[in-house]
Amino acid sequence: MASPTISLPPPVLDDSVGEIRRIEHTRLRRRLLYGEFEGDLVERLMLNIGHVRRAAWGQVDMTANPFLSMWQQSAALYDTEPKMLAPPASVPLLDEVAELGFWAQQQRVQRDALGLREMLVRVDAEEDGPLSFRPVFPDMVTCESRPRQPSVPVRVREWVEDPNLGWVRHDVDVRVPAAPRYVVTTTKGDDVTGDVLGGQFSGGAYPFREDDGTPILPYGMYHSAATGCLFDPYTFREVVEGSLNICVLLTFYGHLVRNAAWAQRYAVNLEPLGLDVIAPEGERSSRRDVVTDPATLLLLRAVAGEGQPLIGQWSSPGDPEAVLRSINMYERRIQLIAGFAPPDVTRQEADIRSGYSLAVDREALRARQRTFEPQFRRADQNVLRIAACLSNRARGTGYSENATDYRIDYTITRRQDGEDDFAEVGFGSSGTSSSPEHAAHLLQSAVENREWETTDGMPEP
Repeated sequence: MASPTISLPPPVLDDSVGEIRRIEHTRLRRRLLYGEFEGDLVERLMLNIGHVRRAAWGQVDMTANPFLSMWQQSAALYDTEPKMLAPPASVPLLDEVAELGFWAQQQRVQRDALGLREMLVRVDAEEDGPLSFRPVFPDMVTCESRPRQPSVPVRVREWVEDPNLGWVRHDVDVRVPAAPRYVVTTTKGDDVTGDVLGGQFSGGAYPFREDDGTPILPYGMYHSAATGCLFDPYTFREVVEGSLNICVLLTFYGHLVRNAAWAQRYAVNLEPLGLDVIAPEGERSSRRDVVTDPATLLLLRAVAGEGQPLIGQWSSPGDPEAVLRSINMYERRIQLIAGFAPPDVTRQEADIRSGYSLAVDREALRARQRTFEPQFRRADQNVLRIAACLSNRARGTGYSENATDYRIDYTITRRQDGEDDFAEVGFGSSGTSSSPEHAAHLLQSAVENREWETTDGMPEP
């Protein structure tokens, strides 16, 4: 079900069935990440309980979203801006990247990459303007790769909404290095490259190249895990389904508290007065409703010719606290599926009645960053390499086009014994250098800036 606010292109009929399924599932994940899943939740409720009970339950409950919370908490790699080093001629590139807010943007990119399993960043450079880094969702692109490098795209087709032409598809293709292509087409397949880009940019006019003329893509791709594939869309699908199911259970919990948390009354040979028919406008319904709140006066009348009226009550049909405890156990199972062991998950409050959201232990989060760091570092270095290539071609700069020349030091915080506050310590950095002199420069900088992390038994910095 489409989101009312997330603008999406029309379905693409020339893609394979598997690709269409990947896109649709990724869009469901994106709606969960951006709080636009109410339509999916209503659909799930209708599938589980039907129209009549759905009307009785009332407004859906979207207040718990484990899929969002666990990736939001896990995306901590860029909470502190990384420390960057580069050859002297490339330092202005690092300064520009920082001033443009790229690292702040990466906080959201990492969260989305973990939840969607992939993310892309489109890099652009103009002769008289700054660099730009635009996040691109994986459901907005289709990609192709070479068999020997299955995780590296060589063709990207991205949907972009043009203010004049509506949805158009940017097709950037370097599968044939001697004949790279950059064309833009409409949903009907009409070539509108000149109208959108202001010229033709295929063949010799292809603008995205390295210093030796090798064509490159202006996209950097982020993977949440090294899988050897371009896309990994279905990992942790159980967490996606479980998050929707938790909202179904919480909707029932809200219905139980509002409408069924007291003893159920019954009447024999009596009927209530003032019944209202409950149905959406223009629809028929067999369900009739009367307010039975303890603070209201319930009016009844005897059924003629049916004998002596009788009024009684059953005990409360449900225990809200027991239901909430069951939902909590279900949520813990989802956390386990996502790889968070029970010691890593703690309740935000000790009293179960104070809330049902679970928090991931901070120490466990920092440990998880170590698993995310290698692939995100490689992707960040690749984005800087692409930015350097595009800037050199468009603006005549002399930045290094070697990804390993850009050193990125991520940081974490650690609480020392006997201290309440967390102190920043080194997290790790790329260790490849282009020359012995460059390696010596990086090592000296690390020592002078005290950028390292100790292990057990070693003195603290």
